[in-house]
Amino acid sequence: MNIDSNIGSTSKSNYDLKTTSSSQWDYRNSTHDKYTYLGHSYNTAEGEAAVDPSLQTDHTPLTQHLCTPDNMTSLGVEPTLSELDDPATFTSLQPSDVIGKEFASVEHAEAFYKNYSLFVGFSIRKDEMRRDRYGMITIRRWVCSKQGYREQKWLDKTEKKREPRGQTREGCRAAMKIKIERNSMMWVVREFVIEHTHNLSPPNHIQFLRSHRNVKDSEIAQLQSWRTVGVKTAQVMDHIVEQSGSYANVGHTKKDLQNRLDAVRKSEIQTSDSDSVISYFTAKSITDPDFFFDYTLDEDNRFENLFWADSTSRSDYAFFGDVLTFDSTYRTNVYRRPLVMLVGVNHHHSTTIFGFGLICDETVDTYTWLLRTFLVAMHGQKPKSVVTDGDKAMHKAIKTVMPESVRRLCCWHLERNVQTNVQDANFTRAFCSCMMNFMTEDEFDLQWVSMVEKFGLQNNEWVSAMYSKRKQWAETFLRDNFFGGMRSTQRCESMNSYLNRFVHCRLKMYEFLKNIDRALDRIRNTETQHDYQCSTTEPVYSTHLLGLEKHAGQNYTRNVFFLVRDEIREEAALSIVNCVQDVDNFTYTFKKFGIANRIWTTRFIPSVNQIHCSCKMFDTAGLPCRHSFSVMKAMDMQHIPSSLILHRWTTRAKDFSAIKYACEATPAPIMEKARYGSLSSKCNKMCYFASKSDDGFKEANGEIDKLTLHMQELMPSSPINSKNVSGVHHVHNVKDPSMAATKGSVRRKKNTGVKQRKCGKCGLPGHTAKICHANVQTKNSSVSTNAVHMYEQNWTQNTDPSYGCSFTGPSHSFTFPVNEDCGGDTPHDSECGTIGFDHSSSTFDMHGYPWWGTARR
Repeated sequence: MNIDSNIGSTSKSNYDLKTTSSSQWDYRNSTHDKYTYLGHSYNTAEGEAAVDPSLQTDHTPLTQHLCTPDNMTSLGVEPTLSELDDPATFTSLQPSDVIGKEFASVEHAEAFYKNYSLFVGFSIRKDEMRRDRYGMITIRRWVCSKQGYREQKWLDKTEKKREPRGQTREGCRAAMKIKIERNSMMWVVREFVIEHTHNLSPPNHIQFLRSHRNVKDSEIAQLQSWRTVGVKTAQVMDHIVEQSGSYANVGHTKKDLQNRLDAVRKSEIQTSDSDSVISYFTAKSITDPDFFFDYTLDEDNRFENLFWADSTSRSDYAFFGDVLTFDSTYRTNVYRRPLVMLVGVNHHHSTTIFGFGLICDETVDTYTWLLRTFLVAMHGQKPKSVVTDGDKAMHKAIKTVMPESVRRLCCWHLERNVQTNVQDANFTRAFCSCMMNFMTEDEFDLQWVSMVEKFGLQNNEWVSAMYSKRKQWAETFLRDNFFGGMRSTQRCESMNSYLNRFVHCRLKMYEFLKNIDRALDRIRNTETQHDYQCSTTEPVYSTHLLGLEKHAGQNYTRNVFFLVRDEIREEAALSIVNCVQDVDNFTYTFKKFGIANRIWTTRFIPSVNQIHCSCKMFDTAGLPCRHSFSVMKAMDMQHIPSSLILHRWTTRAKDFSAIKYACEATPAPIMEKARYGSLSSKCNKMCYFASKSDDGFKEANGEIDKLTLHMQELMPSSPINSKNVSGVHHVHNVKDPSMAATKGSVRRKKNTGVKQRKCGKCGLPGHTAKICHANVQTKNSSVSTNAVHMYEQNWTQNTDPSYGCSFTGPSHSFTFPVNEDCGGDTPHDSECGTIGFDHSSSTFDMHGYPWWGTARR
């Protein structure tokens, strides 16, 4: 075929088409700024000289007429059938049309052959490559992906755990080979074979050919952005298909997308996951000067323990570090390291995080190191009280590092322990009453003795042990200490549940830390939103003590105000039993309507404007109680005394907070993602309007092509590697952590040997249910009648029917009679029941002669 007539469809003023021979073709561009291929015009690349008529040679350059890797990427030209006017130009090429043609580079030649294979319907791969003594490539060859055969050693492997992939190699000889010409330094086609030994793929199958599947960088950038916020790869693939119109227009499969994303994810991790973590934290310490982290290594130089806290966490602890709770959670990273969250409660009565720890185990030494490192980060400020579960290692570590802190056992864990150790619902309710209700010590002892005798638990060891620890869990003994309204580690538990949206057990440490930061950002954004609501809105007042309620609304944050308002409303149910006036104070006695046997005493000191109540709500929760509001009403107060307004609950709690750093040295990957998101957002509106008309689409498409070329020139020649965060990259040679054995995991019996996979059908090792021999026997026994019938109909060999199966083994031991009528010869019984089922490509002996073929049909 002569392809001269198919090249160039421009006016003669710009192009002078010249044919040197029936198999050679070229164009002459008088303006030297663009070229045309199959009806599409393209700009000549910068620095690429146009063809001079005076330099015409026997080998005419073919380069400018092809969709090369460069212009396909920069111009957005994808090699799809819909992009070209006449695909028959490629499908009709003959060897004589291509052999002898020249290319400027190997890449241009590869792009040509790739386009050719796309239109014809096959996939290509690189084959032969030769270099000279200087290392320069001199010969390059591409072949059809079905070239050659699978090596015999892979075919001989029968004991595979996985089903082998289907064979694709069929000995196809289609290929193209180029060789460099030393004189012109052009690549000349020396071989172009178009014959295939297989059927070519139809257009609807081209999307699955490997060499024509490619994931664009723009799609990866979009996928990374979406994956960061939890969008799954399958959902991203659905979006790409929706944008492309169909799966055939996407250019890759979902598996390609997953593989490319995995490659990008691995590229972000340095020589080791641990080195990536250290570099990530080092970069954060540049952008956040108050960022703190510390870690320990084991004897093998592996990550052992890790603690970190940013400037916001350290600032929050300075204001709200009077109460601390921490707990460990599992299944958050691939190393199964327990994650310890040290949390508290902020001025919005919401959970705030003071720091994180990844620990190797849950021993006393590990918790001691964690708490000591935590105090170093917090400038030695110790909490007034600590809420934990009943873990003995935690208790000993707290006693060692924070001996002054009051420790409280989690009431939620205690309730579960009651149900486990006593297993009596009535006793559980009675125990919780002793634990949660405030009473005098004498009242507590009387109620405890009565409860134990009622349920006959005088000799129960667990009940006796809990009584000896009563000062760590009973409200009676803990009421004088501030806990910020916390009685359990439920804030840790709820935070664990929240973090499970961002982390899972397949994350590397580097990925885990990035997801933790994202979760932390969302928590802090919620706090900022609460600050905004408190500063711009005012609650609706509705109680009978309007002046006091309004004063509370002006001082407390919104969530805390709701708690105070509940106390104001409960004041209406109180009545004054007695009022005693001394020299400098008033003592009020209250009771609640309907409860005559319960009395509360409240003392008011006018000289210092202080109110003290026997319920001790202000001491333990930092909020004025209903009894105090009753005194304020009796004294006709319109404002809550300042002594009853705890600064940590007010809207001014963080007025002196350290200024959050906004350093300009933001890590390059973060800035790159921010720029990408901003540009994508701005382009959405333009794409919307451009898609509404054909003229708008064409104009926008052309302008985007021009801008893409220009932006490509502006891109740095050496892109910033995402793993060198903010230019900080230190080789620490720290090995990745080993797997941790946590207390929270189910204890399993350790197996020192390697567990061998067994068949799900017969239970024997070495094979799977798909290739189990029992399958064959089942088939023989269940469908033997049909098999015999078809065997009789199709067996036409006019020979003696005496034969035997050349295979041995248990799968060939089952036999059944087969009445064979072989061309009128004597019927004979089959000696192998598997005939007709697994001998479609087997050898049989007939009178000593091997017979190969399909025996069953």
